[in-house]
Amino acid sequence: MAASHLRLHQSGGKRGSRKRPDTLRILVMICTDLEGDKPIQLDFTEKAMEIEVSVEQLRAEVDWFVEHEFLALDGNVDGVARVWVNPSVGFFPGTDPRVAAARHRFPYIQPAEGGMSAEEPVVVHPYEPELWEAVYNAQRDLFENPPVFNLCPAHAG
Repeated sequence: MAASHLRLHQSGGKRGSRKRPDTLRILVMICTDLEGDKPIQLDFTEKAMEIEVSVEQLRAEVDWFVEHEFLALDGNVDGVARVWVNPSVGFFPGTDPRVAAARHRFPYIQPAEGGMSAEEPVVVHPYEPELWEAVYNAQRDLFENPPVFNLCPAHAG
């Protein structure tokens, strides 16, 4: 959500530009490929088709995410990039966000109090191990025992 707030703030509050795809939707679609504590293998052509944007639009969005430290790129060969996700944006259940945060010195990113009505809608706290430790401790149960949602009533139980 912080990515959408920041992008909307930077665009002067204009939602739904035809020139720019939906930032939150693209970030969520990238995060759906998270598996454990490892990078996502992002094939720009395949993901662009899945998201229904051009490869150029996807590359521009990924560049913006990297510039604002929502993602980190670790190599890009033949249209496939290794992408690390800032754990304040998304994480794979059961992984320790402190490890990923330390690996790339990711900042802790969160929407500001008041969201889009705030003067600066996103708060970016520079990387500090103590901050990530506090985040982990405050949400320990979520990280260690994430909820499992079963959307199919026939298989519940």
